[in-house]
Amino acid sequence: MTSFKLVKYIPRIKRKKKSGLRKFARKIPTDRLLKFERIFKAQKRINMSVFKAQRVLDEIRWRYYEETVMILNLMPYRASYPILKLVYSASANATHYRNFDKANIFITKAEVSRSTIMKKFRPRARGRSFPIKKNMCHITIILNTSKEINKSK
Repeated sequence: MTSFKLVKYIPRIKRKKKSGLRKFARKIPTDRLLKFERIFKAQKRINMSVFKAQRVLDEIRWRYYEETVMILNLMPYRASYPILKLVYSASANATHYRNFDKANIFITKAEVSRSTIMKKFRPRARGRSFPIKKNMCHITIILNTSKEINKSK
């Protein structure tokens, strides 16, 4: 007969993944002290797939405003135009309401989430109908600015 040895079960502790923000944060200028102020802009129910929007937003995250506008104008994707309008609107809000300088604005957060699916019915032969499903998404952009803090005190 075989004997079994009782061993105390010790669960393995999973290590947390390091966030990818550290990699992107190196693009922020570190030569001056930064004081972050943010402005938030969201647009809902855009007729676009989440994955197509995500491909564009991954390119513009952690970039300055002027560089972002240049990239979005030259991108060959149809999804870049609504995102360009959203970035224009967010920067206009930032300059009008918070007196941000467009040279110091950069995008810290750009994310997309899934929305409802719009359904249309297309008539077919013999009185049948065919559903057409169109994906929609919500896009959120957060702009930050870097302002110099006076050290003269």
